[in-house]
Amino acid sequence: MIAAGLVLVTMATLAAGQAGPPQTCPPVPDINPCQCQVKKNGLDILCEATDVQHITRAMSALKGKNPIIFYLKLRHNNLPKLQGFVFLSLDIRHLTIHNSSLAAIEETSLSSLGRGLTQLDVSQNQLMTVPSSALKNLHHLLILNLNHNRISVIHNRAFEGLDTLEILTIYENKLSSIEPDAFRGLDKKLKRLNLGGNELTAVPQKALAILDMLRKLELQENRLKTIKEGDFEGLQNLDSLILAHNQLTEVPARVFSHLILLNSLELEGNSISYIDKDAFEGLEENLQYLRLGDNNLHRIPSEALRPLHRLRHLDLRSNNISSINEDAFVGFGDSITFLNLQKNDIKVLPALVFENLNSLETLSIQNNKLTRIPEEVMEPIMDSLRVVDIMDNPLICSCELVWFPNLLRDLKNRDDEMTQKKRPMCTMANEHREYYVQTMPLERMNCVGKKYQTSSLSGNGQSGRVHGGPGALTVAGMAVATAGVVGRQLWMAGAGVCQYYYY
Repeated sequence: MIAAGLVLVTMATLAAGQAGPPQTCPPVPDINPCQCQVKKNGLDILCEATDVQHITRAMSALKGKNPIIFYLKLRHNNLPKLQGFVFLSLDIRHLTIHNSSLAAIEETSLSSLGRGLTQLDVSQNQLMTVPSSALKNLHHLLILNLNHNRISVIHNRAFEGLDTLEILTIYENKLSSIEPDAFRGLDKKLKRLNLGGNELTAVPQKALAILDMLRKLELQENRLKTIKEGDFEGLQNLDSLILAHNQLTEVPARVFSHLILLNSLELEGNSISYIDKDAFEGLEENLQYLRLGDNNLHRIPSEALRPLHRLRHLDLRSNNISSINEDAFVGFGDSITFLNLQKNDIKVLPALVFENLNSLETLSIQNNKLTRIPEEVMEPIMDSLRVVDIMDNPLICSCELVWFPNLLRDLKNRDDEMTQKKRPMCTMANEHREYYVQTMPLERMNCVGKKYQTSSLSGNGQSGRVHGGPGALTVAGMAVATAGVVGRQLWMAGAGVCQYYYY
C-alpha cells in the first residue's frame, strides 16, 4: 500500500511538473494600455484603440514570462503593417487583428507561431491579397478569417502550407477571380469555405474540384448568373450549398448531380423562374432542406421536387405563385414537416392539396389572397400541425373557418405559443367590419339550418350547445369515443348532410 501511494504521489508530481507554473499577467504598467486576464487555458490579452508602439512594448513585456496566450485580440488599432518577429518567443493559440487598418503582414511576423496558433482572424482590414508568405509556416492552423478585406484575386497556391486548415472564410472582399490551383494544399482537411459577398460571376469549378473533403460551400451574394452541370464536380462530400442572393434565372438539369450527399440547398433571393424537371437529379437520397423563397416562380415545381422523397423543409415564400395544383405535393409530401408559402398570390386552396402532407408540423400561408380556407382542405393535416399561420389574408368570416379556433384549442395542448399569438382577421360581409377569427360572432353567422350546423363557442373557448337531434348527438359521441377528433366533419347516416360538432 505504501509503495502504491508513493507511485501515485510521484505520478501526480510529474503531472504537475509537466503542466508548468500557473499563468500570471505582467504588471499593469508594463502592458498598458493593453489588458490581461488569466483564463483556464492561458492568458487573455486585449489591446484596443492603440498603436504599433504600445503593442510592441506590451509584447516585449510578455516575452519574459513565457506564458500561454490563449487569446490575443488586437482590435480597432492603428496597425497598417504587422512587423517581422513581433511575436517571437510567444506561444499564441488564437490571434485576432480586427479593424486595425492592416494592409501588410511581413513574412516573419507569424513564422514563430507555427507550433501553437490554431485560429487567425484578420477581418475588416485593408489587405489587397492573401498574405501567403506570412501564412505558410502555420502548420497547425484550423481557422482562417479574411472577411471584409479588399482581396480581388486568389492566386495559385495562396494557402500552401496550411494543410491542417478546416475553415476558410473570405466573405465580403472584392473577389472576381480565383485561379485554378488557388486552394492547392487545402484538400486534406478543409471542411467549410465561405466565398460569399464577392464579385464572382461564375462558379470557380477548377479551383473547387480538389476539395473533396469540403462539407459546406457558401457562394451567396455574388454575381452568379448561371450554374451548369459539372460546376460542382469533385465535391462529393458536400453537405450544404448556399447559392442565395445571386442573379440566377433558372436551375438546369443535373446541375447538382455530383452532390450525392447534399442535405441542404439554399437558392433563395435569386430571379429563378424556371426549374428543369431533372434539376435535382442526384439529390434523391439525402436532400432535406430546400429554400426557394424570394424568386420568380409562378407555380410549385412539383415535377422537379417529386424525386426528393426525403425532403423535410420546403420554403417557397415570396414568389409569384397564384395557384396550386391539387397534386402539387404528391410523391414527396409525406416527409415534409415545414412548408412556407407566405407572400405569394394564392387565391384558392384545392380541396385535396394537403392530403399527402402526413408529417406536416409547420404551415405558413400568410399574406396571400385567400378569402376561404375550408376545413376539408385542412382536415388531412390537423393531427400533425403544431404551427399554422393564416395572417394577412382577405378572409371572409364564415362557418367554414370555425376549424381555426378549434385547432388553436388543440394546439394549446401541444404547447405552441407562436400560433396562439397569431390573431388573423376576417371580414363580415354583411356588416362591413372585421373580427378576429378566434372570436367570430357565430350566433349571427346563420350557420344553423344550412348545409352544415355549428355550435356557438362560449367566451372561455369551451364547447357550446350542439344543434341537431338525438341522432346527431349519438354520432358525435361515437366520434369522440372512436377518433378523439376536435371539430371534425361528420356525415349523418341517411340524412345526407354534413354537420360540425365541437367538444
